[in-house]
Amino acid sequence: MAQQRGLYRRKDSPYWWIDVVLPDGRRVCKSTRLRDLDAATELLIRLKAEAYEAARTGIPVDKTWQEAVIRYLRESQDKRTRDDDLAHLRKLDPYLAGKRLRDINMDALWPFIEDRRERDQVANATINRALEVVRRILHLARDEWGWIERFPRIRMLREPKRRVRFLTREEADRLLAVLPPHLRPVVQFALATGCRMREILDLEWGRVDLERRVAWLDPGTTKNGEGRGIPLNREALLALRAVLGTHDRWCFTYKGRHMAAVGSAWKRALKRAAIEDFRFHDLRHTWASWHVMNGTSLQELMELGGWKSFEMVLRYAHLAPEHLADAAARIERPLGVVGTDSTISLRQKDKRPSRIG
Repeated sequence: MAQQRGLYRRKDSPYWWIDVVLPDGRRVCKSTRLRDLDAATELLIRLKAEAYEAARTGIPVDKTWQEAVIRYLRESQDKRTRDDDLAHLRKLDPYLAGKRLRDINMDALWPFIEDRRERDQVANATINRALEVVRRILHLARDEWGWIERFPRIRMLREPKRRVRFLTREEADRLLAVLPPHLRPVVQFALATGCRMREILDLEWGRVDLERRVAWLDPGTTKNGEGRGIPLNREALLALRAVLGTHDRWCFTYKGRHMAAVGSAWKRALKRAAIEDFRFHDLRHTWASWHVMNGTSLQELMELGGWKSFEMVLRYAHLAPEHLADAAARIERPLGVVGTDSTISLRQKDKRPSRIG
């Protein structure tokens, strides 16, 4: 098949590319993700035919994944998980670029899943977070944008039970000792308050009252989108006072600038401290675990941590078996007390009934 006008090769890509103005006036410049000229030509012919039919009938052309992603990102400028979404979308792009929304299903996503598992060695939980972004975009395309009529079944992968990884006091001291100066107060504050990374790095001095020992988290930084007050204990106050005066606005900074993330310095510190299988978010698990092991009730923990459901704090219940001992003790009677007709003394010897006959 002869090369169509509008198809070309780029030196930095193994694929054929399209650069064409369609009958509806749109200019399309994108990779076909195809190496074969005949297949790329067929794609271009189909694209032109669909655009011509849409211009003739007034019925819009099938929307593509890229169009949906662009609209999703435009409408989620203030979304708290935008950075995470972008990271997942970049990973998905080589597999979904050029696909029509109605063609995206589990079969279309399976190469992405296999590559992430086998080549990138990532866990099912990480893959599921990307699949959730796909599901969210497709739901919007159906329910709000009217771009598709049917929502495909996209099955989540099996995940192990949620883990609770927390540091011992000795591990925490070891980690704090090797952290660089700009990260040490960040980690101290996390261990003292249980705040998430984004809540800490976006904390402003205008939301901190050292005299009243309280900080207020901005609704835009919290996971549930609701602001909350954080009581500041002695360790939290020490962390804040260590950075007092370093910046007019932000509490925690690096070289005078707002920190977007803890970066590679965090990973290097973990390695130096010989701490494995530990994420920054596990500092929150550490804080919660220490609380429960020191007698904080699950209800109090739920309020301190800003969880909206009691189910979220039940993962820490096994760390406080004493609350079960207290429950068991509620029906105890002092040993040696002889009961009424309906009770027996624990000191009575076992008396077997006499044999009849």
